[in-house]
Amino acid sequence: MAFHVPVEIDSRDARAQFTRLAPEQAVANPDCRLAIDLWQAKRAGRAMPARADFDPVELKPILPRLILIEVIEDPPDFRYRLAGTMSRDLRGVEVTGHSVLELVPQQHGLRLWNDLCEMQRERSLQYVQISVIASSGEPMSYRVLRLPLGGDGETMDMVMVVQDYGNSLPLLRKYFDDARGGGR
Repeated sequence: MAFHVPVEIDSRDARAQFTRLAPEQAVANPDCRLAIDLWQAKRAGRAMPARADFDPVELKPILPRLILIEVIEDPPDFRYRLAGTMSRDLRGVEVTGHSVLELVPQQHGLRLWNDLCEMQRERSLQYVQISVIASSGEPMSYRVLRLPLGGDGETMDMVMVVQDYGNSLPLLRKYFDDARGGGR
């Protein structure tokens, strides 16, 4: 399996900042803790569990905030396989079936692509804080936990994402609406 290649990002585009956090910090959020605990238990000595190892009933408490991203080999892509209802409500569009490179704002998709390329090589989880500025000038942030999944327990073929919007959800909706051109 060939690794996907990172893309170039214009570092002058500072509308959003992406900060990698220590994975241990994710356990402070109950949804992230549940996902990590299940992921660790399902690994069973492997580098990562398979998607098939998870029962949707176990994931029920986090389903609205859960996203699955599939690793596509030819042509190389990372494509949304499933997006929970909160993701659709937040972004105002259905991302299921779309490439991460189609995300709006574009910087989010490019950064996600590069993070997933790194995850594919390193086979380790990621916890990221995304900080943005609302059109009102108010800063806000949200966090995402990304857990690699692999049918063979070694090669990442999917990513499970749990989103933590904290108390920023209303402002984040406005931010993504403005990014799509809906707030004009």
